[in-house]
This record gives sequence, C-alpha cells and structure tokens, in this order.
Amino acid sequence: MKTSTQILPGIKAIGMIDCRRLPKHVALTAICGGAVAIFPDLENVEFFDDPKCECKTTKENGGYKDTVSLKFLSRQQLPHHIPMAIVVTDVNNNSWLIGSKEVPVAVNTSTRQCGAPGGDSAGISYEISHVAIKSMVPCIL
Repeated sequence: MKTSTQILPGIKAIGMIDCRRLPKHVALTAICGGAVAIFPDLENVEFFDDPKCECKTTKENGGYKDTVSLKFLSRQQLPHHIPMAIVVTDVNNNSWLIGSKEVPVAVNTSTRQCGAPGGDSAGISYEISHVAIKSMVPCIL
C-alpha cells in the first residue's frame, strides 16, 4: 500500500499561531513519537458549517510524505502578511498542529464568497494545506 488517509472525526476548535513562535523541527518531534507544546499564544478562529481536515500519507523515494488539507468557512479574515500555523482540535480533545517554523510553511488560500439569496453560506472559504515528512503533528495546548 503506497498511501493512507486519516480524516478527523469532527472538528470542535480551530486556532492559529504565528509560525515564528513555534519550536524548531516539529515534524522530527512527531516522527520520534513526541508531542509539541503550544504556548498560550493560540488565537481562536471562528468557523461555521462543517470543517474538513484530511491527511494523506504517501510513500515516496524510500520515505513518507504527508499532505494535509483543512477546509472551513469563516467570517474572520486571517492574516496573510505573517506565516501562520493552524491547530485543529477534534471532538475527542486531540489536537494537531498544521505548519512549521521552517520551510515549507502552511499555505493559506482564501476565497470571499457571497451566498445566494436562497440561503447559501456567505463568508470567507479557507483551504489550508501543508506538505512535509510529518504534517499533522500531535500537540498539547
């Protein structure tokens, strides 16, 4: 089997933190079985509807590569001028860090949408993606 996919059971919280405030080499900590401590710099991100987070692990060149995709809808404008990492907490109170201090950092793509008058959601649609040797790093808040 060359790929495996992990999907979170339900997201109850999304937070963001400046990547420059993270410890170094969080992916290596996760590979060794450790969790990363996130200090109280975490800022909550409002979201509505059902956010989706998926991590796909692929065997590549004798090693593994994780590709994470987080999609959610919010009315809050996330900053684009500083590199941000995202912390996702599921309904089982497990938290994962998406992003790192080093390159490659998480990529934030946003689309402002105005819902149709019939009841479609309006707001900002975000897709956060990150590719690294370990992208969904367990963390302790």
